[in-house]
Amino acid sequence: MSSKLSPWLLSLALCAVAAHAADTPPPPVVVQKPALSAQGADLKVTLAVDKLKVSMLQGDDMGGSSFGWFCINRQPMTVNENYIKNYGGFMSSVATQELKRLGYPLAGKGQANAFDVDVAAAPDFRIGGILTEAKHEVCWLDNRAEGWIYYKVDWALFSEKQQKVVYQATTEGLAASKDKIPDLAKRAIVSSLSNFLAAPAVLDALKGGDAAPAAAASAATTAATTAATNAGVAPAEPANASVMSFKGVAPAGGGALKNQAQLRNAVVTLETAAGSGSGFFIDKAGHLLTNAHVVKGSKYARLKLQNGDKAVAEVVKVNEQADVALLKTALTDGDALALRSGPAPEVGTDVYAIGSPLGVLNNSMTRGVLSADRVMQGRRVLQSDAAVTFGSSGGPLLDADGRVIAITQGGMESGKGFNFFIPIEDALKALQLNVTP
Repeated sequence: MSSKLSPWLLSLALCAVAAHAADTPPPPVVVQKPALSAQGADLKVTLAVDKLKVSMLQGDDMGGSSFGWFCINRQPMTVNENYIKNYGGFMSSVATQELKRLGYPLAGKGQANAFDVDVAAAPDFRIGGILTEAKHEVCWLDNRAEGWIYYKVDWALFSEKQQKVVYQATTEGLAASKDKIPDLAKRAIVSSLSNFLAAPAVLDALKGGDAAPAAAASAATTAATTAATNAGVAPAEPANASVMSFKGVAPAGGGALKNQAQLRNAVVTLETAAGSGSGFFIDKAGHLLTNAHVVKGSKYARLKLQNGDKAVAEVVKVNEQADVALLKTALTDGDALALRSGPAPEVGTDVYAIGSPLGVLNNSMTRGVLSADRVMQGRRVLQSDAAVTFGSSGGPLLDADGRVIAITQGGMESGKGFNFFIPIEDALKALQLNVTP
């Protein structure tokens, strides 16, 4: 048999390639920034790479892929248990290799567990991340990929000495090729990490974090306070402070009905491995409130916005007895809800509940009246016939002006209209939060 392709086979191959090219969506637009190398920076600190987390849930859409020489009939990819279990370790290994290539000193030469057994190898800073979005439009062949892979990662630089995150940013990464090449996924991770390391704030934090003089620390605190004030955000409290203060927002004029679109934009659907619920932003710095039972046992929760965008929020404070929790996400400058101070509205006045019933009917708004302000089992609750159901927990109950008066907790299964809500002032007190209007 001749080694050359027959005209018929060549025509078929060309058709398949043309079909593949037409079937491949264009990759997202990602601005690639060169990472700042540590070589020559005279760093006296060490880094460790924490195992990256995967916030995506099983069944999440990851784009399309196909197998074989011609790569036609692209099939949808979804997240599975093995992806969640193994991908964090894979990404951490790639991130460690890239940091080493750029000259960053690594604790225990990059071994993830070295600092657990060797005090001398303990890191001064940790770099961690959460994979929040992945898109694959690829053709696979023998561990090689052709096409493009896109990642979005929430990166954070954590100071062991200060016991807090000193810098964080969400970055995108993209790797694309028309030729089948190995390690396309590694290139996408490196792309996202490089965009994070391109920020001068990363090197500045590493340089000043090892032995920063008190004057420099004081100046940094003053600068942060000034910047926060100029941005309309209350300065962050020290890491050991029990009370946290935030700069709240004012209610939009016109009332709840006129501004219902804006109010719904401030409410999110929360998802954890245990289930789903609702939450809402209380400031422009990315802080949210929800129920403790919505995020029970989870350090992180994925949130979905009204427009369909997804992000990851960290659980900051929980009071299980009061059933309330505070979360923080990197999202800023979005819509937030004003909180009502003082007494609750009078019984019989109109109220509005927003949430995600059943976890799928996102940002539904229902109307009712405030039925009662009572004490049950030693705790004060507000009662309303505003319709809520599974998935609405953690959402806001609003007055006619669009201000939050309570957090949805749940209802009685024995009948309609018996739904109960945690007064907002009690929730703030339980979490030791001070939100100024």
